[in-house]
Amino acid sequence: MPLQPGERKQQWVYRQIVSAIESGLLRPGDSVPSTRELAARWGTSRGVVEVAFEKLGEEGYLQAMAGKGTRVNDPLPSGFLLAQVSDVLPRTSADSPEEVAEAADVATAPNPVRVRQPFIARLPDIDGFDIKGWRECIARAARLLEPDVMGDTDPHGLPALRAEICKHLAASRAIQCSPDQVIVVTGIRHAIDLVAKVAIPQSATVALEDPGYAGAAAIFHLRRCATVAISVDEKGIDVAQLASTQASLVYVTPAHQAPTGVVMSADRREELRAWAAARGAWILEDDYDSDFSYETAPPPALKSHDPAGRIIFCGSFNKSLFPGLRIGYIVAPPALVTPLANARAITGRANPVLDQLALIEFMRSGAFLRHLKRTRQTYRTRRDLVFHELRACGWRDEDFQGAHAGFHFVLLLPSGVDETEACLLSKDAGVVVQGIKAFSRSTNGHPPPGLVIGYTALTDSQAKWFARKLALALEPLRRQSEPVSSGA
Repeated sequence: MPLQPGERKQQWVYRQIVSAIESGLLRPGDSVPSTRELAARWGTSRGVVEVAFEKLGEEGYLQAMAGKGTRVNDPLPSGFLLAQVSDVLPRTSADSPEEVAEAADVATAPNPVRVRQPFIARLPDIDGFDIKGWRECIARAARLLEPDVMGDTDPHGLPALRAEICKHLAASRAIQCSPDQVIVVTGIRHAIDLVAKVAIPQSATVALEDPGYAGAAAIFHLRRCATVAISVDEKGIDVAQLASTQASLVYVTPAHQAPTGVVMSADRREELRAWAAARGAWILEDDYDSDFSYETAPPPALKSHDPAGRIIFCGSFNKSLFPGLRIGYIVAPPALVTPLANARAITGRANPVLDQLALIEFMRSGAFLRHLKRTRQTYRTRRDLVFHELRACGWRDEDFQGAHAGFHFVLLLPSGVDETEACLLSKDAGVVVQGIKAFSRSTNGHPPPGLVIGYTALTDSQAKWFARKLALALEPLRRQSEPVSSGA
């Protein structure tokens, strides 16, 4: 295509690439020639092509991937705005009360987390994972296979992996434990299920954070446990409310409460430990995302100080590395190690040996720590892109709760703003969000209104583009809350 009258060279380069994408010559996921190669092909400077690439990245057409060059985004911007959203939240008509009510139910019900779906992308971004390094670890692990290892079915997991887990927890979570206390499982939900089977009597009462992780409630219900919702405030779970129950176990997420993002305060931690010791109850600590702390080191785990031996700690590499890995772990108090291992042996034996060996290699080689360092920076950048767009539209730093760590933060809505209305306005703008009350099990005393913003499994361009759309969609609600200034 020739230059159009008055068209600058970088505009022409931009138009060439967009045309190739829209015509299907370049498809989503395809590699794009380098800026150097295109500059030589089109007889222009590399800087001109880089300017065009930058604009294409900002608009969501291209994605630069470290060590992998530049690819056409999948999905493309048109896909961001249309088909992907409509299959999650159907469009409704304000003229139909029945449809409005149905939309309200959808907007407040938990949505499954999804990669590349703003803003329910509360998952690791596997595009940034060092797949080549992982393949090398699998190859080295395969060379270590011997008959005795291949026949290993120890329900605790391989001793070498348990030792690496102990080293990691000592350095990152201040937990001093021995490999004998560690049981390798497939993930946190598997850990919760094992604990529900063996740590508490049948039909016992389990206390759950409210709002909280719906998956934990579902598992305890399957185990025929009665559950009681305990309110969460700015300090974490309300231990005074917990003490009024007959709970045999309490499930908590103290480092980055799911979903409010608050950190359990030091005084609440001591109160919780004292409650468990006095009652002879268990604390199940879910440490689902503390590998990703962005400003400072995460607070020590509850398990880091457990003089009464009442805290069961669980974590997962599925969040830290990639979901398909299916390796998590339990750090059990001495009284529960054998019962949990026996239940593991009865219901599923052990994780695949090759997967365990590969993870051992990944941790021993330093690749795991390098991955965490690189990924923390990636996620922090995406979080900051969302912040920038929201701030530009009048939202303040104090409106962002729980942004210090993890895969999401909460955008606190002004007092009196209805979460359902905010979800519907966002949906109409092509953005899927969940309100805090979607995670609540009771109608009494749930936290102030807020939207859960998951940003990690997005591209940078998605994070920026959809944050701007979200801010514009919520502008009427934000302005309603501003005080009306009186005239002179």
